[in-house]
Amino acid sequence: MKVRYQLITYFRGHVKIVVRGKEIERFMNELIHNNIKIWDARRVSESSIEFHIHLNDFFKLRPLLKKTGCRMNVKERFGIPFFLNKFMKRKFFISGIALFLIGIYMLSTMVWDIEVIGNDSLSTEQILQEAEALGIHKYQFKFKMDDLDVVAKELTKNLPESSWIGVTMKGTKVQIKVVESTIPEELPLLNPRNLIATSDAIITEIFAEKGNPLVKVNHRVKKGDVLISGVIGDEETQEIVVAKGKVRGLVWYEYNIKVPLKQDVKVYTGNVVDRKYLVFGNKALKIMGFGSLEFEKSENILSKHMLGWRQYPLHIGWMDEKVMESEVVERELNMEEAQSVGIQQAKSDILFSTGIDSKIQAQNMIKVKEKDGIVYMKILFEVEQDIMTEQPITELNEIF
Repeated sequence: MKVRYQLITYFRGHVKIVVRGKEIERFMNELIHNNIKIWDARRVSESSIEFHIHLNDFFKLRPLLKKTGCRMNVKERFGIPFFLNKFMKRKFFISGIALFLIGIYMLSTMVWDIEVIGNDSLSTEQILQEAEALGIHKYQFKFKMDDLDVVAKELTKNLPESSWIGVTMKGTKVQIKVVESTIPEELPLLNPRNLIATSDAIITEIFAEKGNPLVKVNHRVKKGDVLISGVIGDEETQEIVVAKGKVRGLVWYEYNIKVPLKQDVKVYTGNVVDRKYLVFGNKALKIMGFGSLEFEKSENILSKHMLGWRQYPLHIGWMDEKVMESEVVERELNMEEAQSVGIQQAKSDILFSTGIDSKIQAQNMIKVKEKDGIVYMKILFEVEQDIMTEQPITELNEIF
């Protein structure tokens, strides 16, 4: 019952007031005589009292106050009538928030981006053109599009070069995944061949998928030696095949390197200019960081932040740009640093020329000296790498 009464009071509205005057007792008697209900009354002082009163009874107090010579101050207001009054005073602000939320909802119901993946021979423009004919295009409302499974079937039918097309909606982006029809590639006919060594080496690994292996692990071979022969069988039952397999070995490289002790190095001065942009789709509007740069050399770092609602990207956001001043300074290396720089340069060159599967197993500094500000080094590298290449078989006599 108490909860029900509190709800009724909240909907009707009530105020908390303080009444002051010399005839405060007479004022209270007038309230009782006029059947005006109050609650939570408490004496503040000898000449003032505080209480709560319903809003409709509040307007009945004026003649009683005038009659008893008392004065009144409103301390607090409660209830729906006062909330509605505040709302009406701020209706433009509330309406703006409502329109903003409606705008966000409308934006989230539109297609803002279309992504095509998996296509190779089919051009993206051709796929987008067919999709647009079926109602899939940018700035289209989702509720105006047909069922995506139906669209996917129609796209597959209209693009015979595809074997399957899937269309999915991810937030405000439509993703079209294409699986193209593949025609088996005709493998070229290979002539009979041997696999021979590309350089002097010691064998570390050999696997003959087809053909006759002529060397074993730890055998030393010279450049041009046959590793896997394309001739199998004995003299009576010989057969010539395309030799296949894998052969790896240790190869030695001698490098002559020179490294200047004085080198130019790029460093940052610590001077930074911050710029900020509002981002709308693929467009950016600068809002901070105007003016020309006084940096002679600089480097830019971009950081983009896009807003979203739930799982839906809104294509609205902001971007931060840091422009950092840089300069080139001369740095002098010591002997140890120069040797480290030269070794790293040589290793990069070796791995670039021998392939990513190569491994540098060991290195030996043969000679190092410094002259006229330049460090000269001679280094021997031991590298494990693929050491085979093809050799066509023209005559059997070349094999034996």
